Amino acid sequence: MPATLLFITTLRRHVAIVAILTFGGAMLVSDTTKNRLDMDGVAIFAEYLGIAIWCLASLYAIYRLAWLAIVARDPSPFKTFLKPYKGFLLDGPRMANFAVALAAIFVFVAGFGVLKGAIALLNPFRWDVTFADIDRWLHFGRLPHEYFWWLIEWPAAIFFVNLCYNLWYFIMIGTIFIVAAAREDTPLRQQYLISFMSIWLVAGFFVATIFSSAGPCFFEDLGLGYRYKPLMDALEHSSEAWPIWALKTQDMLWEGYKHQRAGSLGISAFPSLHVATSVLFALYYSERWKIVGILMWIFAAIIMVGSVVLGWHYAIDGYAGAALSWSIWHLVGLHTQRKAIAVEAIVQPA
Repeated sequence: MPATLLFITTLRRHVAIVAILTFGGAMLVSDTTKNRLDMDGVAIFAEYLGIAIWCLASLYAIYRLAWLAIVARDPSPFKTFLKPYKGFLLDGPRMANFAVALAAIFVFVAGFGVLKGAIALLNPFRWDVTFADIDRWLHFGRLPHEYFWWLIEWPAAIFFVNLCYNLWYFIMIGTIFIVAAAREDTPLRQQYLISFMSIWLVAGFFVATIFSSAGPCFFEDLGLGYRYKPLMDALEHSSEAWPIWALKTQDMLWEGYKHQRAGSLGISAFPSLHVATSVLFALYYSERWKIVGILMWIFAAIIMVGSVVLGWHYAIDGYAGAALSWSIWHLVGLHTQRKAIAVEAIVQPA
């Protein structure tokens, strides 16, 4: 199949339409709110994508070379290691899948950055007190983080949680790379890419705009009271021993919200996209590699706890994020499986 035709065919099969619609919607919202496209956010995404690709490639190279030299006892492990790469780069279907998927993701990221930055402009924060009250009611009269004082006041432990919270970004980027570089555009691959974009668009913009909230770390800044001040003070105290990067990021976001810093820098708490996408990782890897799937479920649990103890989210944010992720994953799965069955019926008629 000619390269141009292969690319067009791949484009039609992929999720580019979701990305284009998101970007188009973002431009309409931008005209309404005057919240402009933040290319710095796209540049940061590209930078981290490059870092993730480099890290994944390096880890794979170390593993593969060690296996060839120690297990296979290959006399020329480096030569054998390099041999498949020419075929990989000249693999038309794989490169078409990779190019279209990454292009779609970049367009989506650019559009979503505008949408996220517009949430508080479209609907100023109104739900923080309600969510804080719901959290207390759900957790038997106590705020969820109060069950984890032992963790919050243990500097090394809360540092580890913050490290995992930041590691989430690299896992997200790495998974996009792994899925994008697949040779076959399988139903599972389509399910992940469509689910990923749908979670961010549906949960991260539409639901987030309806239930606009800032999160516990901004509760006092919004003039809503001091119920989360003990948590933030404890994090500040722990950060004197071990760095708690969440605190600096929260300051940066607040400066963006108050227009003291350039860029969109949107704030939104409900639902938690950290939890939603962590559950998505677990759902995807459980289908592809069971052991990795188990590790991802453990990681999702750490992110759920981290979202609360680092002051980013109310617990209800995480519960809603997990529920939305599970629902979207299975709804998209029904669509991709039905589509695959229809294609198979055309190719192999009874």
